[in-house]
Amino acid sequence: MPESERLRIIENARIAEGSFRLTLSLEGASASAFRPGQFAEIAVPGFSLRRPLSFCGWDGGSVSFAYTVRGEGTAALSRMNEGELSVILPCGNGFDAKKGLSAHSVLVIGGGIGCAPLMPLIKELKALGAEPVAVFGFRDRSQTLFREELEQLGVRAVFAYDSEGRTAVSAMKDEGLDGLYFFSCGPAPMMRALCEASQAPGQCSLETRMGCGYGACMGCSVRLRDRMARVCKDGPVFEKEEIVWQSLL
Repeated sequence: MPESERLRIIENARIAEGSFRLTLSLEGASASAFRPGQFAEIAVPGFSLRRPLSFCGWDGGSVSFAYTVRGEGTAALSRMNEGELSVILPCGNGFDAKKGLSAHSVLVIGGGIGCAPLMPLIKELKALGAEPVAVFGFRDRSQTLFREELEQLGVRAVFAYDSEGRTAVSAMKDEGLDGLYFFSCGPAPMMRALCEASQAPGQCSLETRMGCGYGACMGCSVRLRDRMARVCKDGPVFEKEEIVWQSLL
């Protein structure tokens, strides 16, 4: 079971319409074991259930999360600008960045706030010598995330907007990227469409409701091809071929 830490808020800033980046001081904690695709369970004062938030970056002294306000808990979190939070981290199993590197180019495709855990993955892929291509989809331009960061990393990036009649999956096909090994995170309907449209294998990070975050409550159990799995502990990242999308939609 991962450890619970009391981490101090450094910044909690709005980064797009309805979305925020929360940065916490690690202080005594260590980021050496963090992997892209892992997450933390964060206790919001006044709410009984913790909120699972994916890492969108870290360094020696801090860890950052991006989240979208979707209910009272995340709304309350968005108003917090100081103090400490009880955080359980790291949780789950992240992406295996070394898979799919037989080809130089790989696809990193996300939808909405699901793009957040793909940012540290892109950095790791580049460090491994790969050339990631990012395709990020959002409802409209006001919700765009990470454009400047991708430019700074020198990554080829394609942005797609539902409001303009273009999804991340249709953009992937338009750009001729459907043959690349892929890494993905986003809404289940988007990733199902991705898995059906892509000719290549890949990894998907599932978004689902969680209770404990470390496998004890079984509340996030999903059916895979050959077994039942807990998204929080066995995932959230699974191979494309393992997932039974009918059980998630």
